[in-house]
This record gives sequence, structure tokens and C-alpha cells, in this order.
Amino acid sequence: MTTAIPRQLDPQRVQRALVCMHFDPAFAAAIRGDGRLDLPEPLTAAERDLLRAVDPRALKTDAMRRARAVQALLEEYPVSAALLGMPVVDAFFSSLRFREAVFTRGSMALAFASYLEDHSALVGGVATIEAAAAAVRRAALRPLPAADVADPRAHLQCNPRFAPRIVPGGTLAWYERALIQNGADPLRTLAELRRPWRKRPPRGGQQFLLIEGKVGGSLALGGASEGLVRLLLAASRPRPRAELVVVAHELGAEGDEADELLDELAGEDLLLRVSAPPPAA
Repeated sequence: MTTAIPRQLDPQRVQRALVCMHFDPAFAAAIRGDGRLDLPEPLTAAERDLLRAVDPRALKTDAMRRARAVQALLEEYPVSAALLGMPVVDAFFSSLRFREAVFTRGSMALAFASYLEDHSALVGGVATIEAAAAAVRRAALRPLPAADVADPRAHLQCNPRFAPRIVPGGTLAWYERALIQNGADPLRTLAELRRPWRKRPPRGGQQFLLIEGKVGGSLALGGASEGLVRLLLAASRPRPRAELVVVAHELGAEGDEADELLDELAGEDLLLRVSAPPPAA
């Protein structure tokens, strides 16, 4: 006989809130209180009562859980972390950004990219580079979207293994020097960091970058032309070829050059033919 679950109880929502409690003692204490909770989905009274009944000792069985998660972030965001300082990095696990990732079953590393946007004055274009690197690494692990090449409705989209980005001028060179400053053991360097770096990345001007994630986890990072970056940004979502021809003309292509450029980018897998998105309801 199957036990019916009360309608006011969503097991998945309870489980996700419990994950947040494991990572954040302050959130666990808030659950046990009566105040409003900062969550992407509100808990019902029954769900909160169930979570209040969790033995606090059960939340402490893995004392290194949060430290391991911090280490994983440091591996992907070493320079952003040095600019923020360890207390701000650690505070991510008490933030709404983290809870949103848990409740949507999203990537912790990509949620941290959103958290960095809230601190953009400190991290600038460095966060843009490291967040893009985190995204293309994951894209390289997934099969590429595909479409029937003969389908006239097929759209073009930037290959998700490539990230075109615009950052302040000089950011790439500044970032490469910062990686050297972090040393051969960046995790140890960051663990011993007493205060955030005082020197900030560049702010003015523009630099156009293309970041590629390769199968196996390596990256290719370098400068690109403004036209290429802006065209690929325009193709960040699936778009009809005709729309991208217009964009290419706006960026300076003449006559048939636009079609030739799109064919060239598709041949180099920078652009992919993908199925047209379903029409809006």
C-alpha cells in the first residue's frame, strides 16, 4: 500500500531546502525561526514544520562540505576570488544566488558567476572571463545541438563551446599576470590570502575575446575581431540565417561577403545549424 503524500508537502522542495540547510547554518537557524525566508520558492507551513524537526546534529555530520565547495569555486575562479577575498566567496553559500541554483538544480559554478555580477565593481572583466570559461568547459562535455542540414527552417546559433565576450581594454593581459601572481599552487595562495587584492582590473575601453572549451577540459583564450565577437553574440540564441546576414552587413560585410562569412563560420563550427525554436504561445 502506498502512503499518500499530503498536497501541502512537495518532497523535492523539502529536499532542496534541506540541501541549503546543510551548507548554511544561518539558513538552518532561519528555518527553525518564524521569520520570512529568502527563497526562490516559498515553503508551505507543513514543509517548514518538517524541516524544523530535523536534528541539528544531522546537519553537522560532514564538517568539510562547505569547505570542499569553496575549493571547487576557487579552482574555476582563482582571480575573481583573490579580488573578492575569501569571506565574500564563502558568503555565496548564504546567498539567494546559491539557493536559486539548488532549487532549480542548476550548476553551482554558473550560479557563482551570477553572484559575481552582484560584485562587478570589484571583479570587472576578470569575472567575465572566468564565468565564460566555466560555461564553455561544461558545454564541451555535452553533445552539440543538431538539426537536419536540409531543413530550410534550420537556424544558426553560436556553438556553446565558444564564448564571445567584450571586456574592458587590457583585461586579458591583466588576467594572465594575475594567474602568474597566484603561483603554481593557487589554492594555497588563496587560502593564505589575508585580504582581497587592492589592485583592480582595467575599467575603460573595450577588448574583444573568444574563449573555447575543448573536450578534455582545456581552454583556448585569446583576442578576436570586434566584428566576429559581435556577430557571435548576436547568434547567442538560434536565429534565422537572414537575420544574421543583416547583422553581418551592419558590422561592415558587403554584398555576398555576409553569406560567405556565415558559411565560413559554420564550416569552422563557430556557428551551428540548429532546429528552429517552437513558435511562442
